[in-house]
Amino acid sequence: MFIEIFCQFVERVGFKRHVFRLQVSHLVLFGFKAKKKRIIAIYRNQINNDDHFWLIVRDGVIILSRRLKECQEYMTPEERIIGLIAHKKLDRIPVFPFVSAASAQVRRLDYGEYARKPDIFLRCQIEAQQLIGYDAITAMPDLCVEAQAFGAKIVYPSDNAAYPDPFNPVLKSPDDYKDIGKLFTWDRAERMNNQLEVIRTIRKELPGLMVGGFTIGPMGLISRLRNINELVRDFVHHPDLLHEACEIITEIQLEYVEKQLEAGARTIMVPVVLAEREVMSKEMWEELDAPYQKRIADFVAKKGGIYAVHICGRDPYFDLLIKWLHPLLIQNAHLPDGIKTEEEMIEKYSRKLLFLGYLSVNQLAWMNPTEIMNECKREIEVFGKARSGYFLGASCEYPPYAPLYNAMAVVKAARVYGANFKAGEGANCEEE
Repeated sequence: MFIEIFCQFVERVGFKRHVFRLQVSHLVLFGFKAKKKRIIAIYRNQINNDDHFWLIVRDGVIILSRRLKECQEYMTPEERIIGLIAHKKLDRIPVFPFVSAASAQVRRLDYGEYARKPDIFLRCQIEAQQLIGYDAITAMPDLCVEAQAFGAKIVYPSDNAAYPDPFNPVLKSPDDYKDIGKLFTWDRAERMNNQLEVIRTIRKELPGLMVGGFTIGPMGLISRLRNINELVRDFVHHPDLLHEACEIITEIQLEYVEKQLEAGARTIMVPVVLAEREVMSKEMWEELDAPYQKRIADFVAKKGGIYAVHICGRDPYFDLLIKWLHPLLIQNAHLPDGIKTEEEMIEKYSRKLLFLGYLSVNQLAWMNPTEIMNECKREIEVFGKARSGYFLGASCEYPPYAPLYNAMAVVKAARVYGANFKAGEGANCEEE
């Protein structure tokens, strides 16, 4: 009866029953019956309040792990992350589930509305962090922020991330590369300017949080202005025109990076998604993409920012990323090119960079909180001994459709299994 009432309550505030039925069964199993009277009272009094609802779910994750001892937190998120980089002992391991579009769930919004309206996007980002408690935000609604400034028509579906209109690309022929700089003005760059304001506001309202900026890189931007099949042909037949366009775009993106750092971003994340074997050869990446990515990486370092690489494809070229870009950390979803095991990756690369992530989006979407916490525990044990350090989190953006209670479980795992963490030594946690 109680589970049915809880499901009806969830439906009243706009969520689907099947998403939470498994969660409720876990809560009852671990002693959630103590909360029964409060929730029934909320339902019967017809209180449809988001704070009540999210408190219930948050309590659920806490109850789920009641028998596990949490660490005492005494550091701010920014202190925790800087301390990790400096190899200091931390209250707990830093955690970054990379909740972006999924934060729209906090206000029961579709993704189109979330991405179109910067004020709503901002409130969702802030409220999701306050709800879940992770240590960093990389503020981006989708990967089309910069494309809009170059004249791309952006499509905002209600159930997925925004994307450029595939039937009306900005760059219709190779000759258009020559005039790509004329397409951009800061007056037209509405979404880029909005992102700067988002960074300023998050920095103001969430002091002590590590706030990150983002740029998609020159080739990433061109792939959103040109039909992808035509772009592949341009790699072969018009490389000189591509280089000319990348030069122009890189200068604009350097200015955007500088504005984000001035607005309060401490990190800049760049998805260097072409540097992987399933996309292009090492030789092609070094010719077409590496020189421009290097300029961005060097610029971030010169300005005192933290440069981070995001790469979620198979067989990423860690060796080339380190050679060209010298990232402080890499967020990856798969083992690097030529590496067969996690232990081999740690042995070869843990002296050269800090690992971020490795929780797969499939795990976050389909596992239950108990399974998520067990996987986090495993990853802390395996990667926590990495010499440069380990940052617990998602390997890519948290799936927009995934339940947020799994993000809460990730943070919970950091507090339980990542206590007293130090790079190269791992965690020293106790269980009750």
